[in-house]
Amino acid sequence: MANNLLEYDEQEFYQQLFKDFNKTKEDLNSFINIMREWAETQKHFPEKPNVNLLRFVILYNKFSVEAAKQKLDMFYTARSLMPEFFCNNPLTEDMIFQRKLCYMVPLPKLADDHVRIIYVKLNPEFADPKYFVHKHVAVQFIHLFTLIGKNDLSYRTHCICDCDCLQLGHVAKASLMIIKKCQIILEKVFSNRIASLHLVNFPAFLENFVNTIIKPILIKKLRERLQIHTGNEILFELFGKERMPRDIGGEEKSLEEINDMLHQQYELHKDRFLELEKLTVDESLRPAKLQNDEILGYYGSFRKM
Repeated sequence: MANNLLEYDEQEFYQQLFKDFNKTKEDLNSFINIMREWAETQKHFPEKPNVNLLRFVILYNKFSVEAAKQKLDMFYTARSLMPEFFCNNPLTEDMIFQRKLCYMVPLPKLADDHVRIIYVKLNPEFADPKYFVHKHVAVQFIHLFTLIGKNDLSYRTHCICDCDCLQLGHVAKASLMIIKKCQIILEKVFSNRIASLHLVNFPAFLENFVNTIIKPILIKKLRERLQIHTGNEILFELFGKERMPRDIGGEEKSLEEINDMLHQQYELHKDRFLELEKLTVDESLRPAKLQNDEILGYYGSFRKM
């Protein structure tokens, strides 16, 4: 167990690693050393990446060193390109309030095959759309994946979006531009290791909006993994009651309790988030222009956004 929020068994992790990639603990350490040596040659990097970050990019890129290099570069570069998303601290009053009105939490118990479950749901006490700020939801997503990358030994996620409190007013305030930017961040920084995406308690009024507007702008991988359910009982079949929050009849802690645990983790790592706010690459020291700029988004997608 890494902490009181993100539970895992290290032995089971290495068993799953061997099953998925035919890699051992020694192999993982070897790849970390390769990445560390390479990172030390990248003078434009604002810091020497720690072992957790190096492990994260290796795992999330399935032991592809070249892909891991690109994602590590983008982990730093994106902070200069999209400061409105990355230069935010999870311990500001705005973000603390955001987490109270929109729960976005990792569930403590891993799913089968060592996959982390992320649960998203509006707090019924703040269901009025006047509280909803779409950009803040995107920032929450970045904070959460940053924390998972630092502290977790999972390398895939199941995402559950509970639409129970969703209203037309929330839909009206949704920004397609932010959705698109989130996809770019997910794909180009965090490597999009989403195993499944579930919309539960899905209301009929959302069907046309999702089918005609949302699905067409989703990348193929997310479209293929998107599942829509009118209720939430399917979650017990897929993941087990013991993993699901009490809010929906599960046996795990409530979303509010888990959210409090998440806040404690941000407090525990507040120094790291303060560091991240200030990290920017020095483009004058970059050894070579980013390869495939359009895909990486350096002069392509990010600039167009």
